[in-house]
Amino acid sequence: MNRKRVIIVDDHDIVLKGIAMVVKEALPDYNLQIDTATRGCDALQYMAQYPYDLCFLDVELPDIDGLGMLKVIRKEHPDTKVIVNTIHEELWYVKEYIKSDVEGILFKSVYSDEIRKAVRTVMEGGKFYCKRARSIAMIIDGYNPPSTKELEVLRMLAAGKSSDDISRLLGISVNTVETHRRHLLEKLGARNVAELIMNSVSEGLLTINK
Repeated sequence: MNRKRVIIVDDHDIVLKGIAMVVKEALPDYNLQIDTATRGCDALQYMAQYPYDLCFLDVELPDIDGLGMLKVIRKEHPDTKVIVNTIHEELWYVKEYIKSDVEGILFKSVYSDEIRKAVRTVMEGGKFYCKRARSIAMIIDGYNPPSTKELEVLRMLAAGKSSDDISRLLGISVNTVETHRRHLLEKLGARNVAELIMNSVSEGLLTINK
C-alpha cells in the first residue's frame, strides 16, 4: 500500500490532535503519514522536504497570512490538494479560496462527519464544499462587487465622512459621490449607510479595528 502524506496546519494543538484523529477515521484503508504544524513557516519547511498529498489548512495563523500561504502552496506544490478550514464566511474570503482552486472549503462550525466526508472526497480526487460554503459560492457566481472608486467611498462613509467631505477628498462632484453611494446600497442590499457598513463587514469588504 502506497503511503499518503497529510499535513495539518492549525495554531491550536488540541485542534490539530482532533483533526488528525478525524483524518485517520476518514481514511482507515490508507497508509497515512500525518504531520502537524502550528505555524505557517514550519508547515512550508515540511512541504519543502516532503511531497504531501493533502494539506488541511487553517488560514488564521500567527506568523503568516493564510491567503498568502495558500498562494505559495499553489505555486510551489501544485500537486498537493488543499482543504481550507476557516472561521471566515465572508464573500471576499470564499471568493479567494475559490480563485485559488482549493479542493475543499470547511467552516470551523462543521461537525466531524463533514470533515470526514471532505477528506475522503478530496483524497479520492473530488471537491468538497460544506453546505454553507456551497451557498456562498452560488451567490458569488452572480456577485457584482463594488468598483475601486466605490470601495474608496465606502471606506470614507464608514469613517463618518459626509458627501461634501468625500467630494473634496476624492476630487469628484457631490452628485458622483451620491451615485457611488446609491450603487453601493444596491450591490450590498442595504437600505441606509448603517446597514451598508454592517453588510460590508459581513462580506469582508470592511474590517473592524479592535
